[in-house]
Amino acid sequence: MLREAQARKLRRLRFLSRDGQVLFELARHLAPKLRIDIDLEYVYSSRLTWSLAATDPGNLSSAQWLFNSFMKSNVTDVCARLGLAVEDYRPELAAAGVSLDPEHRADQAGQLEALHRFVESRDVSAAVAERVAAMRSLLADYAAEHALAEPDTGLVDAGWTGRMIGSLVSVCEARGMSRPHVLLWGHEPRATGWTDPERVAAYMYDTSRRKGLDLRVPDAPFIVETFCMGDHGIVSGYQRTQAGTIEPILSAETNTAAAAWGLQLYRSVLYAFCDALDGDLDGDVRPLVYEAMDAFWCHPTREEAEAWGSYPYDSDPAGTAARRLARAFNPDTARKPEGNVGPARGDRAWLAGSLTLSTPAVRAEFAATELGPDWNGAPATD
Repeated sequence: MLREAQARKLRRLRFLSRDGQVLFELARHLAPKLRIDIDLEYVYSSRLTWSLAATDPGNLSSAQWLFNSFMKSNVTDVCARLGLAVEDYRPELAAAGVSLDPEHRADQAGQLEALHRFVESRDVSAAVAERVAAMRSLLADYAAEHALAEPDTGLVDAGWTGRMIGSLVSVCEARGMSRPHVLLWGHEPRATGWTDPERVAAYMYDTSRRKGLDLRVPDAPFIVETFCMGDHGIVSGYQRTQAGTIEPILSAETNTAAAAWGLQLYRSVLYAFCDALDGDLDGDVRPLVYEAMDAFWCHPTREEAEAWGSYPYDSDPAGTAARRLARAFNPDTARKPEGNVGPARGDRAWLAGSLTLSTPAVRAEFAATELGPDWNGAPATD
């Protein structure tokens, strides 16, 4: 990433929260070893703020980020992403036919259509329009303060679809600002996502260019996001200070779940490894990275599955869906009710870890069954 920035003649790198936090710290450790002098800064971002700022309040049903994530949205998720309280909109929810059951999600029959009707209602659109306008102004000013939309800036993030960065680009270009470069670990844009072949570079793989596909482990975003866990809460908004500058609003100052899991120990090992590096740092280590990730992520030992699988992984933009990364399959409920199609994945992000923690009978059923598409770990197509 540092060499890519150098090749692109970038003057500064901005690491996007929260995945970019550890990447920022690693860059600070490695830049002196590479004799690279570049302006490095960690900046505060989130899908909750950037995606909202670029959303059309008059066409909310087309805003994919409201309904999609690893776990599809329920009514609480959609309201949280829009900054609405469920209790304040019960009449509109009832009129739209939205189920309030937290287990009824946007991938279930009728619920997505009902959620679409809800977000398209006049009262919801009006309330969201006010929030969108405020967020756009704050985000554009924050971007200007931190040089996020300059042609010689590189935005650094783990990945994936480009939608969040595309939202920033949309907001800033509407204000006459420039388009930055984007440096990602992996890039897998969707048809409804965003990319820019001239500005986006991905280190391990880029599905839009069919580059490095043999270096992508199944469900790559899940493992990399756990490697990049942040030490603070989600950015829930921005506010203007008395001095006129823009500062982030965090859902929590400390990511207590990650801290309790062992974040400080994990980070200390990473930094010690970087400090111990010596010699030629410019070799292509991607094949070795893939081998290590494949061994750990796809073929974990029980000790690895127990330790890493206990991490409280949350893929939701508003932080409403924290789950253990791996959980054993219950042998009595593993089979899906519609037929012999193997264990139900449910909300398990780490499939191999979950199987390692399961009984031999469950693992045998998995090995003997033709599984559905949610088991192959390929990039999503939404």
